[in-house]
Amino acid sequence: MKRLSLLTAVVSIFFLPLFAAAAEVRDKAEAEGKLAFYASMTATDAKALVDGFKQAYPKIDAEFYRTSDSQLMEKMLTEGRAGRPLWDVVCETGFYGHLLKKRGMFAAYDSPERKFYRDAFKDPQGLWTSIYTTYAVFGYNTRNVPKTSVPKSYEDLLKPEWKSLIGIESRAYEWFATTMRNLGGEEKGLAFMRRLAQQQLQPRPGRTLVAQLVAAGEYKGSISVYSQSYEVLKQSGAPVDWVPLDPVYASIHPTGINAKAPHPNAARLFMDFLLSKKGQEILRAARRIPDRIDTPPDPPRLIEGIRPAVTSGDVYDNFEKYIKLYEDTFKFPK
Repeated sequence: MKRLSLLTAVVSIFFLPLFAAAAEVRDKAEAEGKLAFYASMTATDAKALVDGFKQAYPKIDAEFYRTSDSQLMEKMLTEGRAGRPLWDVVCETGFYGHLLKKRGMFAAYDSPERKFYRDAFKDPQGLWTSIYTTYAVFGYNTRNVPKTSVPKSYEDLLKPEWKSLIGIESRAYEWFATTMRNLGGEEKGLAFMRRLAQQQLQPRPGRTLVAQLVAAGEYKGSISVYSQSYEVLKQSGAPVDWVPLDPVYASIHPTGINAKAPHPNAARLFMDFLLSKKGQEILRAARRIPDRIDTPPDPPRLIEGIRPAVTSGDVYDNFEKYIKLYEDTFKFPK
């Protein structure tokens, strides 16, 4: 009985205030009654998340707005200049997430769910947390590349057999900067990239297109394309597979609350939902790679043996420099 009393006391001291706080946020969110989610992911995936939230909290009329990352940023800036911000929570790509933070457009919120996320996938000040990540891998055509020729490192791509037969997304700036800096430092990494440029990489606009051209046999392989593209093609019967070459560029998706959110309590509740196991399972079902550590992707190999290389803030602060380095190194036609 003494142990039971002690346990009850501990629960009362440590957990009841948390439950009360959570209930208070929910009550205030339901009183606000609305939520606006902006996202650069597909409309199908954004809708799945909003629908899941509405099922959990039917008293909140949640809606989403989806467009490209750059257009989304412009819309938020336009709303801000007009003094009428409409969004509560946004999920952006890394570059625009960094800009939102620098402009002071995110509100700090240390969701209790953030403890399930690795440090590289969340802002130390609580301004954003990445809800899913895409990983750039080496994809290849299994008919044209025997198992003995599958590269094990970036250095293997310098072999004569790969010359003019590797596809790349034409504006892979973040992949370039992040990979280069993680190949033994920027000086050593840039020297490698210059050697790689001599392999006459084949640029195309869009990672999905590059993967499709690999599947069609136009290229033997590709870099800078995300693993999910090849997983989808494999499931459709295409002769493709992929391997992670260390370091693996990880394109995170910072998600945060508007510092001037029209519905701040609904925003916090929605962030909790996105970061929860339930929210992450919705992303997994949508063939995304969740960032929550206890929610592995489907299939699990999408993150197995991968050392993620996340773009650092100083790269974004000097992004024009890295764009120029990329263009000067590869000299792709414009």
